[in-house]
Amino acid sequence: MLLVYWFFLWRLDCKGNDVKSTYRVLAYIIAIEVVIQAAAIAYAFFALGKWIDDGATLNKTLMDNPNATYPGTTGLAIHGLNGEMLMPLLVLALLVVSFFAKIPGGTKWAGYLLGLLVIQIGLAFAGHAAPAISPLHGINALILFSVAVMAGRRMSAQAKVAPATQAS
Repeated sequence: MLLVYWFFLWRLDCKGNDVKSTYRVLAYIIAIEVVIQAAAIAYAFFALGKWIDDGATLNKTLMDNPNATYPGTTGLAIHGLNGEMLMPLLVLALLVVSFFAKIPGGTKWAGYLLGLLVIQIGLAFAGHAAPAISPLHGINALILFSVAVMAGRRMSAQAKVAPATQAS
């Protein structure tokens, strides 16, 4: 996937609006991915809760069994794969694009997203060892979402201001 993206980036005119549009789209995709993350983990735990309420039990033996199926495994898998693989690729792609987009503050906002993502992944792993800090994972996700939206909106605002200043 990363090679496909690099080919796409290579084909873009790095001085045109294509790179700026790519920046905006990537920022919004990152925000959408945070929503998908929340939906996936909510599905996983509500499905698992209902399964347990219906009389089933979940223990470490069942969770460690690669062939075991219980409700919510799809949500857990989506949350894990998105969080550990797709989100880092998207944020790194945004950071790379930010260098070519030449948006004032664009690289700074992409850097903020990278920092927040590193914190997010660290909180995910730390939350397993110390569940009391796991609420910070959810709070950081909201901040990550907000910063991604702000990065995309800054690009949208930049695109609206540019034609007005060029017409003067």
